[in-house]
Amino acid sequence: MPTPAQTFKVINFNRNNNIGKHYTAAEREQRQKAEESIKRSEVKLKVPAFLKERACGPALKIFKELVKEGQEIELFDNVDAKVLANFCRYQALFEEEAVKAFPDSKKIDRYGKQVLAYAEKLGLTPTARARLVVKRANNAAEDAAAKDVMMA
Repeated sequence: MPTPAQTFKVINFNRNNNIGKHYTAAEREQRQKAEESIKRSEVKLKVPAFLKERACGPALKIFKELVKEGQEIELFDNVDAKVLANFCRYQALFEEEAVKAFPDSKKIDRYGKQVLAYAEKLGLTPTARARLVVKRANNAAEDAAAKDVMMA
């Protein structure tokens, strides 16, 4: 199984403490540039209509909390709103089932799997965000190599 992707901060920390894989200065610089490139201009997410219904009150609350936290790290865009809303809906169902006196373990497992799948797609897990950064760093390296070949 491959090792999980790491952010530039983790790579730098490991380098300073002589831990983990050795990255060259160029690799570290590409990783840092890739992390900086995934930051977007400020976006105001629109709440999908189905979350405004009374039955989706807990999901709407989760949506608003995530949007607030996501704005700090500039994680979401308007194209993510419906996927994020579905994540919030499953998270609310999961929480609702988990606090019952006699929870249904099958429902908890099903909702938990859905929540994790959506979280991974949205980049809400640390591994997903780091993987995105690695992909962008590798693309930047390939683009730079292609430019060098064309210039020669």
